Amino acid sequence: MAIVEVSVVPLGTANTSLSAYVAGAVEILQASGLSYELTAMGTIIYGDLDRILETVRAMHESCFQKGVHRVLTQIKIDDRRDRASTPEDKVRSVLEKTKCSSSRRTEAV
Repeated sequence: MAIVEVSVVPLGTANTSLSAYVAGAVEILQASGLSYELTAMGTIIYGDLDRILETVRAMHESCFQKGVHRVLTQIKIDDRRDRASTPEDKVRSVLEKTKCSSSRRTEAV
């Protein structure tokens, strides 16, 4: 079971908003059937690594299909083979070792 964080960023677009490109990439991810979490700064995908990488490639290519000439895709892979793990498992493990009860801080820093 792999957990992958991916961020697909089209460069040189006519508009500063990227949500239409992100939405196109997320539609590809939804069609893949893989489990994922959309965050404000990227997307976390988990499951079979080969399927994930195939899907990430399609997500990357989706920007080119919309007329972009350059795309920056960042991928972070956590490939654990001794046991299955989900993003929730990873967060829970850290929170159990801290005094926090939530992964979100609500107080001003």
